[in-house]
Amino acid sequence: MRIDDMSIDQLLELNQYICRRIDELRDQANLQALSQLRVGLKVTFEGREGPVLGIVTKINRKSVIVLGEDGRKQYKVSPELLRPLRDVK
Repeated sequence: MRIDDMSIDQLLELNQYICRRIDELRDQANLQALSQLRVGLKVTFEGREGPVLGIVTKINRKSVIVLGEDGRKQYKVSPELLRPLRDVK
């Protein structure tokens, strides 16, 4: 069946199905990203003014609190936006 041939009710039902699937995929990505994080881990992410370095201070179900490297600013970040920093020896 083509989208052009669908009724409004059929399109609304399809839209609900698509939105549910998008939410499921986002939740899976979120859980995968959360599994890579722990409190005290050094991370980086792209902030409004450019790259931000910081340390994970709290992990919530859908967000992570990161303390900026200057120790003054906290960021509430979606887990999938964070990249762990590797220790350089």
